[in-house]
Amino acid sequence: MSTKRIIVIGGSAAGPKAASKARRMDENAEITIFQKAPDLSMASCGYPYYIGGFFDDRNQLLCSPAGVVRDAKFFWNAKKITTKVLTEVTKIDR
Repeated sequence: MSTKRIIVIGGSAAGPKAASKARRMDENAEITIFQKAPDLSMASCGYPYYIGGFFDDRNQLLCSPAGVVRDAKFFWNAKKITTKVLTEVTKIDR
């Protein structure tokens, strides 16, 4: 039986959420998130607070509630999900 391969395009908020759900559904799947931008799982809703000066560390927009930055290492260590940042997907060859 071959391993299921899942790709997720977009690593802002919904992408990592979908990848995490896929991991819960299939612990053996090969899951990869592709993100055009350099950051993963950015809490864009926090930008007004950052710009408004409520906090000055931009990395807080990338952190889990426990304060861990959600970067490529985090996704691999916590969920065995591969991430490719600064990578634009223009087509998929199924």
